Amino acid sequence: MADEELRPSPEELLKIANKEEKSERGKLTIYFGAAPGVGKTYAMLRDAHARKTEGIDVVIGYVETHKRPETEALLDGLEMIPPLIIDYKGIELQEVPIEKIKERKPQLVIIDELAHSNAPGSKNVKRYQDIEEILNYGIDVYTAMNVQHLESLKDVVFQITNVKVHETVPDKFVMEANEIKLVDLPPEELLKRLQDGKVYVKDMAQQAVHKFFRPGNLLALRQLTLRVLADNVDEKMRDYMTAHAIAGPWVTKERVLVGIFASPYAEKLVRATYRLANELGAEWIALHVETEKNKDFSTQENKWLNDALELTRSLDGWVAWVKGNDVTREIINYAKSHNVNKIIIGKPKKTGLFHAISDRFILEAKGIDIYMIETQIDTTSSERPKYHFKVHEFLNYLLGVSGVTLATGISLLLKNQLTGFDMMFIFLIPLMLTALYLGIGPSILAIFLSILTYDYLFTHPYFSFEVSDFDHLISFVVYTSIVVVISVLASQSRKRVFLLKESESKSNALYEFSRDLATVESVDNVLSLMVNHIKRLFNCEMAIFLLEREKLSLVAKTENFEINTESSGIASWVLINKKPAGFGTETISNAKVFCLPLMTSKDEAMGVIEFDFMGNKQILTMENIVVLETISHIGIMAIERIKNITNKMSD
Repeated sequence: MADEELRPSPEELLKIANKEEKSERGKLTIYFGAAPGVGKTYAMLRDAHARKTEGIDVVIGYVETHKRPETEALLDGLEMIPPLIIDYKGIELQEVPIEKIKERKPQLVIIDELAHSNAPGSKNVKRYQDIEEILNYGIDVYTAMNVQHLESLKDVVFQITNVKVHETVPDKFVMEANEIKLVDLPPEELLKRLQDGKVYVKDMAQQAVHKFFRPGNLLALRQLTLRVLADNVDEKMRDYMTAHAIAGPWVTKERVLVGIFASPYAEKLVRATYRLANELGAEWIALHVETEKNKDFSTQENKWLNDALELTRSLDGWVAWVKGNDVTREIINYAKSHNVNKIIIGKPKKTGLFHAISDRFILEAKGIDIYMIETQIDTTSSERPKYHFKVHEFLNYLLGVSGVTLATGISLLLKNQLTGFDMMFIFLIPLMLTALYLGIGPSILAIFLSILTYDYLFTHPYFSFEVSDFDHLISFVVYTSIVVVISVLASQSRKRVFLLKESESKSNALYEFSRDLATVESVDNVLSLMVNHIKRLFNCEMAIFLLEREKLSLVAKTENFEINTESSGIASWVLINKKPAGFGTETISNAKVFCLPLMTSKDEAMGVIEFDFMGNKQILTMENIVVLETISHIGIMAIERIKNITNKMSD
């Protein structure tokens, strides 16, 4: 029994096995510092010379010496691959020559400035993606970065220094490094180097430099640096303990969920959730509840939402997307059904309705801890997009007013034949229709206008807003209040119907796809089903490539999909790196096609699938990407099953 308790779970062993499988990748060493000027590049080049004396084939792929004599002196004796020159608006920018490095294939390459953003038109948006591609090619890499560029610490660094960091690296990339080497200097020595002009701070104004390089700031950044290193060592120690069945808490019981909305604070909540989950050793989920409002999101709101969900993926969190009208209720229901024991929400900045929402979480999420994160960040990022009045909304208001006008005209024509209550019911008809079909806003306007009209024209004294008979007015107010209730209920019903239709279409498509796959017995039939179902859902052109005899082969495509050098190159990259790339992503972003890896149950790439959305980026929402990944995964599992059966029969 004691041995059983010590034995790691199959999931833990699989996780370690996957890490060991990456041994074919190159090894990544990160020289890590608390601030610019501590000597990371110097230490990296010094170690490069040491590796060369050991007989290692070392080259320089990219180094920033900032014209420091002692650093430039270390370039002597090391082979340097000429940088890639990219012309941007008449300016020649230097970037990492990925293809030249892969062609040269040294044992070790030095690439400085890990957090750097590549020039527009580069193959990858970020330099860490260049390095990842080189690592996947089996080449070791030495690189350098400062703690303020770690993605999850972006908000913490802003609170400490009041300097906003724009270039960041995902925590997952850093924490999976084979080695993180601390390069450190006491704050006093670093400040002296700054005064002597030996510290180059990229893209910082002089005022920002003085704000950043304060003794208190440097101490806080130094503490963050040591914490990151401790977390990295702790993770490696847990892996070792798990693999060797050393007593420990193997199964993660904590699960953290954060609600993500189209807000400028969404990314901050994601980073806070990642830090909490990392400290607890917990799984974490970012959940977005889609309501009817999603279809009216501005470009900026969609960007806030998609950036937060992409950040979740880069920090190794799970993304969940559900539809519903009551956001609070949907989050709580999801948490209870997925064994979540901690929910993170933004701290309300106002009382009233927003305060009531936070109260609902506290009161209704029984058995679940609620964390409220301060969402106050710099004022520029908190600006919300301006609301633009839409044509169809204007028409709804116009129709509501027209209905009241029509009721007024009929009542005036039949004034001598009708009683006051009869007139009320004539007004009630357009109000009810407005409430049922035109929405809450037009209903309220129509009600307000009808009360004024009825009082002015049909109650004593006439042509005055004075009221002599309150019975009529009270009756009118009562039934118009009923109309308001009807309007609210009708609006909620319409939203539910809309969301149900949206969910039903994709759910039915996935269900039909799964049902059809259950009966197929050949790979060709599976491929045909994948193409037909995806094309029906997204109306796009596509192609599927499978790995056959260690080469990618085209096995299915739509009639108008164009196979060319670009699509073949992206397919090869995605197969090797096991990550999406192309149109709408940060990798090979100027490509025409969007490409997904086809992953097996053993987390191996069995092929790729490419999509041509004809330039429509709106299709690539996180929800649609999840649907595409689901269909692709179900399809490749079916292909894997058929191939296994065929192999057994042949044996």
